[in-house]
Amino acid sequence: MALNSTSRRRYGALLAAATTGAVAAIIGLASPAGAHTPKSKASCDEGTATTTLEVDLKAYNKQKPNTIEITNGDAVVLEKTEFGESFKDEWTFPGDVSYEFKINVKAWDGDQYNYKKTHKVEACVKPTTTTTTTTTTTTTTTTPPEETTTTTTPSEETTTTTTVEPTTTTQPTPSDVAGEEELAETGASIALPLGIAGVLLVGGLVALFVVRRRSRA
Repeated sequence: MALNSTSRRRYGALLAAATTGAVAAIIGLASPAGAHTPKSKASCDEGTATTTLEVDLKAYNKQKPNTIEITNGDAVVLEKTEFGESFKDEWTFPGDVSYEFKINVKAWDGDQYNYKKTHKVEACVKPTTTTTTTTTTTTTTTTPPEETTTTTTPSEETTTTTTVEPTTTTQPTPSDVAGEEELAETGASIALPLGIAGVLLVGGLVALFVVRRRSRA
Protein backbone atom coordinates (compact mmCIF):
# COMPACT_ATOMS: atom_id res chain seq x y z
CA MET A 1 0.00 0.00 0.00
CA ALA A 2 2.86 2.33 0.77
CA LEU A 3 4.35 1.64 -2.59
CA ASN A 4 1.16 2.47 -4.36
CA SER A 5 0.84 5.72 -2.43
CA THR A 6 4.37 6.78 -3.35
CA SER A 7 3.80 5.97 -7.00
CA ARG A 8 0.66 8.02 -7.10
CA ARG A 9 2.42 10.99 -5.62
CA ARG A 10 5.21 10.79 -8.18
CA TYR A 11 2.73 10.43 -11.00
CA GLY A 12 0.77 13.43 -9.79
CA ALA A 13 3.92 15.55 -9.57
CA LEU A 14 4.99 14.61 -13.09
CA LEU A 15 1.51 15.35 -14.43
CA ALA A 16 1.46 18.73 -12.74
CA ALA A 17 4.88 19.60 -14.14
CA ALA A 18 3.88 18.53 -17.63
CA THR A 19 0.69 20.53 -17.45
CA THR A 20 2.52 23.62 -16.26
CA GLY A 21 5.07 23.28 -19.02
CA ALA A 22 2.40 22.83 -21.67
CA VAL A 23 0.50 25.87 -20.46
CA ALA A 24 3.66 27.94 -20.42
CA ALA A 25 4.54 26.80 -23.93
CA ILE A 26 1.09 27.65 -25.20
CA ILE A 27 1.24 31.07 -23.59
CA GLY A 28 4.72 31.61 -24.96
CA LEU A 29 3.62 30.76 -28.49
CA ALA A 30 0.43 32.74 -28.27
CA SER A 31 1.96 35.88 -26.84
CA PRO A 32 4.03 36.90 -29.91
CA ALA A 33 1.16 36.21 -32.24
CA GLY A 34 -1.24 38.35 -30.27
CA ALA A 35 1.18 41.18 -29.44
CA HIS A 36 1.10 43.07 -32.79
CA THR A 37 1.73 46.69 -31.82
CA PRO A 38 1.38 49.30 -34.59
CA LYS A 39 1.91 53.01 -33.91
CA SER A 40 2.00 56.05 -36.23
CA LYS A 41 1.74 59.82 -35.98
CA ALA A 42 2.09 62.91 -38.22
CA SER A 43 2.40 66.58 -37.32
CA CYS A 44 3.57 69.96 -38.63
CA ASP A 45 6.12 71.93 -36.60
CA GLU A 46 5.93 75.67 -37.17
CA GLY A 47 9.31 76.21 -35.51
CA THR A 48 11.18 73.99 -37.96
CA ALA A 49 8.68 74.61 -40.81
CA THR A 50 8.48 70.87 -41.48
CA THR A 51 5.88 68.10 -41.45
CA THR A 52 6.96 64.75 -39.95
CA LEU A 53 5.46 61.26 -40.35
CA GLU A 54 6.53 58.43 -37.99
CA VAL A 55 5.60 54.73 -38.23
CA ASP A 56 6.61 52.11 -35.61
CA LEU A 57 5.48 48.45 -35.87
CA LYS A 58 6.49 45.96 -33.16
CA ALA A 59 6.00 42.30 -32.16
CA TYR A 60 4.73 40.98 -35.50
CA ASN A 61 4.96 37.32 -36.42
CA LYS A 62 8.16 36.93 -38.39
CA GLN A 63 7.65 33.36 -39.61
CA LYS A 64 6.41 34.84 -42.90
CA PRO A 65 6.80 38.33 -44.38
CA ASN A 66 4.34 41.08 -43.53
CA THR A 67 3.78 44.05 -45.88
CA ILE A 68 3.45 47.81 -45.46
CA GLU A 69 2.52 50.56 -47.95
CA ILE A 70 2.55 54.30 -47.18
CA THR A 71 1.26 56.93 -49.62
CA ASN A 72 0.69 60.66 -49.73
CA GLY A 73 -2.81 60.95 -51.12
CA ASP A 74 -3.58 58.23 -53.68
CA ALA A 75 -0.72 58.73 -56.12
CA VAL A 76 2.59 59.37 -54.33
CA VAL A 77 4.07 56.18 -52.81
CA LEU A 78 6.42 56.89 -49.91
CA GLU A 79 7.12 53.29 -48.88
CA LYS A 80 6.17 49.83 -50.11
CA THR A 81 8.08 46.90 -48.64
CA GLU A 82 8.02 43.68 -46.60
CA PHE A 83 9.12 43.32 -42.97
CA GLY A 84 9.44 40.66 -40.33
CA GLU A 85 9.05 41.23 -36.60
CA SER A 86 9.23 45.04 -36.69
CA PHE A 87 9.35 48.13 -38.90
CA LYS A 88 10.28 51.72 -38.01
CA ASP A 89 10.87 54.77 -40.18
CA GLU A 90 10.41 58.54 -40.32
CA TRP A 91 9.79 61.03 -43.19
CA THR A 92 10.15 64.82 -43.22
CA PHE A 93 8.44 67.22 -45.65
CA PRO A 94 8.13 71.02 -46.10
CA GLY A 95 5.57 72.54 -43.73
CA ASP A 96 3.95 74.91 -46.21
CA VAL A 97 1.90 72.15 -47.90
CA SER A 98 -1.04 70.04 -46.68
CA TYR A 99 -0.67 66.24 -46.63
CA GLU A 100 -2.84 63.14 -46.36
CA PHE A 101 -0.73 60.15 -45.34
CA LYS A 102 -2.28 56.67 -45.72
CA ILE A 103 -0.74 53.65 -43.95
CA ASN A 104 -1.76 50.10 -44.88
CA VAL A 105 -0.18 47.17 -42.98
CA LYS A 106 -1.07 43.54 -43.76
CA ALA A 107 -0.08 40.76 -41.36
CA TRP A 108 0.22 37.30 -42.84
CA ASP A 109 -1.20 35.54 -39.77
CA GLY A 110 -4.66 37.10 -39.77
CA ASP A 111 -6.68 40.07 -40.99
CA GLN A 112 -7.36 41.01 -37.37
CA TYR A 113 -3.74 42.17 -37.14
CA ASN A 114 -3.93 44.41 -40.19
CA TYR A 115 -3.44 48.12 -39.60
CA LYS A 116 -4.93 50.99 -41.61
CA LYS A 117 -4.49 54.61 -40.65
CA THR A 118 -4.91 58.02 -42.35
CA HIS A 119 -3.18 61.16 -41.06
CA LYS A 120 -4.30 64.54 -42.46
CA VAL A 121 -1.87 67.37 -41.73
CA GLU A 122 -2.55 70.99 -42.63
CA ALA A 123 0.21 73.41 -43.58
CA CYS A 124 1.58 75.31 -40.59
CA VAL A 125 3.82 77.71 -42.53
CA LYS A 126 2.71 80.31 -45.06
CA PRO A 127 4.20 79.79 -48.51
CA THR A 128 7.08 82.12 -49.27
CA THR A 129 6.47 84.39 -52.25
CA THR A 130 9.52 84.67 -54.43
CA THR A 131 9.82 87.60 -56.81
CA THR A 132 11.91 86.87 -59.85
CA THR A 133 13.43 89.79 -61.72
CA THR A 134 14.44 89.15 -65.27
CA THR A 135 17.17 91.36 -66.70
CA THR A 136 17.48 91.59 -70.45
CA THR A 137 20.93 92.46 -71.76
CA THR A 138 21.25 93.69 -75.32
CA THR A 139 24.64 93.16 -76.89
CA THR A 140 25.53 95.03 -80.07
CA THR A 141 28.31 93.52 -82.10
CA THR A 142 29.95 95.61 -84.80
CA THR A 143 31.58 93.60 -87.51
CA PRO A 144 34.32 95.46 -89.43
CA PRO A 145 33.83 95.45 -93.18
CA GLU A 146 35.77 92.81 -94.90
CA GLU A 147 38.50 93.93 -97.23
CA THR A 148 37.73 93.02 -100.77
CA THR A 149 40.64 92.55 -103.12
CA THR A 150 39.80 92.84 -106.77
CA THR A 151 42.26 91.35 -109.18
CA THR A 152 41.97 92.69 -112.68
CA THR A 153 43.38 90.52 -115.39
CA PRO A 154 44.68 92.62 -118.28
CA SER A 155 42.68 91.90 -121.35
CA GLU A 156 44.37 90.74 -124.42
CA GLU A 157 45.27 93.41 -126.88
CA THR A 158 43.04 93.34 -129.91
CA THR A 159 44.40 94.58 -133.18
CA THR A 160 41.77 95.75 -135.63
CA THR A 161 42.77 96.19 -139.24
CA THR A 162 40.54 98.51 -141.25
CA THR A 163 40.86 98.48 -145.01
CA VAL A 164 39.88 101.77 -146.66
CA GLU A 165 39.07 101.48 -150.29
CA PRO A 166 40.57 104.25 -152.45
CA THR A 167 38.10 106.95 -153.50
CA THR A 168 38.28 108.33 -157.03
CA THR A 169 37.42 112.02 -157.29
CA THR A 170 36.45 113.34 -160.72
CA GLN A 171 37.30 117.01 -161.31
CA PRO A 172 34.73 118.95 -163.42
CA THR A 173 35.91 120.00 -166.85
CA PRO A 174 35.77 123.68 -167.94
CA SER A 175 32.92 122.94 -170.29
CA ASP A 176 30.75 121.56 -167.50
CA VAL A 177 31.41 124.63 -165.36
CA ALA A 178 30.46 126.95 -168.21
CA GLY A 179 27.21 125.06 -168.89
CA GLU A 180 26.22 125.38 -165.27
CA GLU A 181 26.87 129.14 -165.35
CA GLU A 182 24.71 129.56 -168.46
CA LEU A 183 21.88 127.67 -166.83
CA ALA A 184 22.18 129.89 -163.81
CA GLU A 185 22.07 133.08 -165.94
CA THR A 186 19.08 131.81 -167.96
CA GLY A 187 17.09 131.22 -164.85
CA ALA A 188 17.81 134.75 -163.55
CA SER A 189 16.69 136.56 -166.82
CA ILE A 190 13.04 135.28 -166.73
CA ALA A 191 11.97 138.15 -164.44
CA LEU A 192 12.61 140.81 -167.13
CA PRO A 193 10.16 139.49 -169.75
CA LEU A 194 7.52 139.09 -167.06
CA GLY A 195 7.92 142.74 -166.04
CA ILE A 196 7.59 143.94 -169.64
CA ALA A 197 4.48 141.82 -170.17
CA GLY A 198 2.90 143.31 -167.05
CA VAL A 199 3.52 146.89 -168.20
CA LEU A 200 2.03 146.13 -171.61
CA LEU A 201 -1.05 144.60 -170.06
CA VAL A 202 -1.64 147.59 -167.81
CA GLY A 203 -1.16 149.95 -170.76
CA GLY A 204 -3.66 148.01 -172.90
CA LEU A 205 -6.27 148.13 -170.11
CA VAL A 206 -5.83 151.90 -169.73
CA ALA A 207 -6.16 152.44 -173.50
CA LEU A 208 -9.32 150.32 -173.61
CA PHE A 209 -10.83 152.33 -170.80
CA VAL A 210 -10.11 155.64 -172.53
CA VAL A 211 -11.60 154.47 -175.84
CA ARG A 212 -14.87 153.34 -174.20
CA ARG A 213 -15.23 156.56 -172.36
CA ARG A 214 -14.84 158.62 -175.53
CA SER A 215 -17.35 156.53 -177.38
CA ARG A 216 -19.95 157.17 -174.69
CA ALA A 217 -19.32 160.90 -174.82
